[in-house]
Amino acid sequence: MTFRYTVGRTSGTVAMSSVGRGVFQGTLGPFDQPAETVRIPLHVTAVDAAGNSAGPVGPAYVSLQSFCTPG
Repeated sequence: MTFRYTVGRTSGTVAMSSVGRGVFQGTLGPFDQPAETVRIPLHVTAVDAAGNSAGPVGPAYVSLQSFCTPG
């Protein structure tokens, strides 16, 4: 599964890995540290190995925060 996102002038497509029943994980970025927290809307389209698609579904939101935490 993949999803596409745009933040400011940065766009990307992220490959998702299955980490459980109906749960997928991927990494956005890299991003510069924003001056304030930014909400990133995601629209997800699922495509199976045969090329059949479902969606898009969303938006779901991810927040890019303006601070770092250790660890």
